[in-house]
Order: sequence, then structure tokens, then C-alpha cells
Amino acid sequence: MRWNKTLVVGAALVLSTACGGVDDQEAVESLPDFAGTSLELNTDAPAQDGAALVAQDLMQVEASLDGQGAAMLEGARMQVKALNDALRQALVPIADLVKQSANAQAGDVLVYGPVDRANATFKLAVRKGAGGRYQWKLEARPLNSTDDTAYKLVAAGALKRDGEAHRGRGTLALSLDNLKAVAPSFAGQGKLMMSFAHFGQGSKSLAYRLADFTPNPAAHEAVTGAFVGHKLQATGVTRVRVLGPYNLPGTATAAKEKVLSAVRHIPGTGGRADIRAWGGDIAANTYYVGSACWDAQEKELFRVLFQCSDASGPASCTEVAGSRVGTFQACPAVELRGDVAPPTGTGDDATPEPGNPGAPEDVPSDVTAGF
Repeated sequence: MRWNKTLVVGAALVLSTACGGVDDQEAVESLPDFAGTSLELNTDAPAQDGAALVAQDLMQVEASLDGQGAAMLEGARMQVKALNDALRQALVPIADLVKQSANAQAGDVLVYGPVDRANATFKLAVRKGAGGRYQWKLEARPLNSTDDTAYKLVAAGALKRDGEAHRGRGTLALSLDNLKAVAPSFAGQGKLMMSFAHFGQGSKSLAYRLADFTPNPAAHEAVTGAFVGHKLQATGVTRVRVLGPYNLPGTATAAKEKVLSAVRHIPGTGGRADIRAWGGDIAANTYYVGSACWDAQEKELFRVLFQCSDASGPASCTEVAGSRVGTFQACPAVELRGDVAPPTGTGDDATPEPGNPGAPEDVPSDVTAGF
């Protein structure tokens, strides 16, 4: 697999090996790409999830939520799209930098750039480590600055390839805070750390930790918690678990609840979400659980919410009046039917969802470079 201008985030050109012991092309092919690190909900509609990049010479066409899908799906999709949009903030500058061969080598480190973009000056360093594991770091300084001490670490990671370019096992960490420090016009804040593992021809397993993370606080409330997901290439089946604030249908006002969502989708068939929610209009010592399913066109076929309390012993739940839409028998596949099965916990668990092709390594605890 090679990066190209229309499919992922950049061009992996056939580069020279003039830099000595570290091969340029091998180094570039050991960097992550967007297809291998982005979270996906519905592979039939990837633009809405932000999991597809429509590009010509890296000019992006941002997809917007259309608001017409199943409510529980749309709530989860907002979180997925915010995460994927932030990943682009790291990967698009990398694509620009590797359009040309490395311009310097210090020992086992190749350096690309600096390159000016709209909001900052970026440089990329790639190091060949032990056992064929490549490490990389992306740094940025204020635009027009000539001070090398002004560079801040905005992204870092590692990848040990397993066959194809950009595929294997690795990590990626992104500091939106550091990017904003050198480019004050940048809207994002917080940190995003992730680990990933690829299996065979296109299956992937992903885990993320978000710390006060938002691509734009004016449009998207900051989130702290864990996201996980996987995709099975043979079937296109995806599963994700995400945490985020949104107004749950059936609650009293427009106040946003904190919602932990487990979502699965079968291409050409439809999908299902199971949720656990608290806060917002939901009283203390009380929480909501619910399920919904939709068809291949994302038309909601079934939805129900239950209000639960465990304040005085084992949880007891009652159906929220007016929350039921349709019947679970209307769900388009047997595996999408059944009782409400909400995710457990409060959104800080990075354990993979059932049916995953394998677990990635531990998620980094912070944004740091190994060199």
C-alpha cells in the first residue's frame, strides 16, 4: 500500500537512498496513514464519519453530519468525526513533508522539512529503531519564526511494519495544546493518544485515550475518556465504543447527558447502538440505558430507553414514557435484535469490543517522543 493524493493523507513518492544507512522509502512507508488510524462506524457512509478524505493535492472537503440518521447513531458519530478530524491535523502536515526526500540525516534519524503551512512551520524526524520499529515525531513552530528552540512537539508515534506499507502495530499521540501554542488561530485543545494493530488485508483494531480533547470548543464539548473500535475487512463489519456529551432523546430538556455508546454496523444490512447515560437531565444515583437499530439507509427501526436506579440495592429499571419506537423484531438481522445490552463503566476502559481481530498494544499515557 502506498500513500496517494486521493485515498488517504499524502504521497509516498519513490525517494532516494542518498541519506546512507536509513532508507528514505522504507522510513516513509513506516509512518502511519489515515486509513489505518481512523475510527469507522459505517463503511457504506464513511464521509459522514470523517473516515474518508476527499482530496486533490491534499485539499480537504469536510463532510458534515446530516442529522437525519438514528439519534443514537448520530450522537456517537459526532464523537467519531471529531476524533478523525483531529487525526488529520497530524497526518496532513506529514504528507506535505514527505513529498520530498529527507534533507538531513543525524545518525539513524532522517529529517524532513521545515515546511510552512497556513498556520505554522513543521518538521518531521523519523528514526529506525531496534527490530525494524520506526519512531517519528512531528514538531511545529510559529510561522515565520527562525528560532529552532521555538519548536514544540505536536505529534509522535511508532510503527513496526507487518508487510504492507503503513501497516503493522504502533502508536500515535497528538497534542492539540502544543499546536495551539505555536498557532494561536488553531481552535483545538487537549490530547489524543492511540494504539493500533492491523491484521491481514485491511482488518484493524484501535484504542484511543482522550484528555480534555476537542477539535473546536465552540462547536464540540471537550471529552476525557477512552474510545475503541475495530473493522473486519472480510465483511466490513465495524464496532466502536465512544463517550461524549449529547442530548438524549426522551429526556426533559436540551441539556446534554454524558453518553457511553457501543455501536455495531453490518454493511448493506444496518446497525445497532446500546447506550448508558448519566448527568444532564438524569438525576443523581440514576442512569438511563437504551438500544436502537437502523436499516442499511440508517433509518431508525427501533428505539427504547429505560431509567434505572441502584441507589438502594440492585438496579431497578422502568421504561421511559414515549421513548419506544417500533419493535426489536424490526431490526434487520438476528444479531441486531435482543435485549438492551449497555456498555459498562464510565468510559475510561480501553478494552476492545467483542469480535475484534486482536488487541493493539497499550495506549501511550502522554504525548512524548522516544528520541
